[in-house]
Amino acid sequence: MYWANLHLRGVGAALGDIVPVEQLEGSRDLRGRSSQRAISIARDATGMDLAVRAGRNALASMAMTTTGPLPIPDMHFHAAIWRGSRGIDFWSRAAYVRTRLGLPAGPGITTELNAMSNSLIGGIDISARVLAGSPDLNNVLLTGGETFGPPAFDHLTADHGIAYGDGGSALILGRQPGLAQILATSSYTDPTLEQLHRGNQSFLPAGTTEVGTERIRERKRQYTDAVGTASITRRNRDGVRGAVDEALDNADLSLQQLRWVLLPHYGRHLLDTHCLQPLGITADRTLCRAGDQWGHIGPNDQIIGLTHLLARGAVASGDHVALLGIGMTWTAVILRVDAAPPALDIHAPALRWPWQAVQAPDSNESRPDRRQGGF
Repeated sequence: MYWANLHLRGVGAALGDIVPVEQLEGSRDLRGRSSQRAISIARDATGMDLAVRAGRNALASMAMTTTGPLPIPDMHFHAAIWRGSRGIDFWSRAAYVRTRLGLPAGPGITTELNAMSNSLIGGIDISARVLAGSPDLNNVLLTGGETFGPPAFDHLTADHGIAYGDGGSALILGRQPGLAQILATSSYTDPTLEQLHRGNQSFLPAGTTEVGTERIRERKRQYTDAVGTASITRRNRDGVRGAVDEALDNADLSLQQLRWVLLPHYGRHLLDTHCLQPLGITADRTLCRAGDQWGHIGPNDQIIGLTHLLARGAVASGDHVALLGIGMTWTAVILRVDAAPPALDIHAPALRWPWQAVQAPDSNESRPDRRQGGF
């Protein structure tokens, strides 16, 4: 769908410490499979805390392009895909985040989204459609926050070819210009892939609570043994191309006109087979050398990446950027940058090493970047 009057008004990210994988137990099992250099670990924060931090940064970035009082978002969607990131059951994480952002009571709704790792990019598509059909609404806030960790969810070894990191993100969409214009969104769904995460596991009886270690590897293996990896690869390719092609067509752009393509922060093999090959692009069009310092942070990856680009001045007015969310649903968002205020640099997500492939001859990738800014 093409959007004539939809804008990105604010964006923010929050990470923990950037810890080299060699310093973590299980790194030997991971290194050869995902080429991960480091992950974000938030030892003393919850997923909700990280979402609040990111939300405050998003509000601060909106203030950089807004005159007068900041508007109060009419709607708020929050995402947390793992049980360990959700705090407690029978409770509203979204309301917790909103109230700690200092947003008062008023018209609208605060609720949660769960499209797995596509929750926030998919949330942009949902928000666009809600705003288009609701002239009484003007701004939507989206937040997310995830904290993984042993023993229930080991950052490095819980999944195949993916290292998980801790972090949060937030963005604000609205009708008034700000950081970028959202030109088009498109989503594609293949619900048959839900069993990739379920495997052969039975549902829990009513009244019981899930405890113990997540068995993601086991459940995925059960499904791939049944259908084969080629089937999953084909269905993912259909989803990626279906969402991206339609969004580009609606934005009247080609893939070659995109300055950046922001993807999930998978390990390099999975990034190649599930993202780069279906799109027909090379890794230098992506933030793989930043993502391999942060880890896969559930639905937050692309928003953290967008914050990185804007805060580090890696995009300029007029640049086109695509955000691609992947799960059992796929969503592509095409935006055109309007402004990257220099003051955004204080909100740049932390890095340990340079994030771009081109380096000076005497550079040393293993030497930490004390500026926290890469190139």
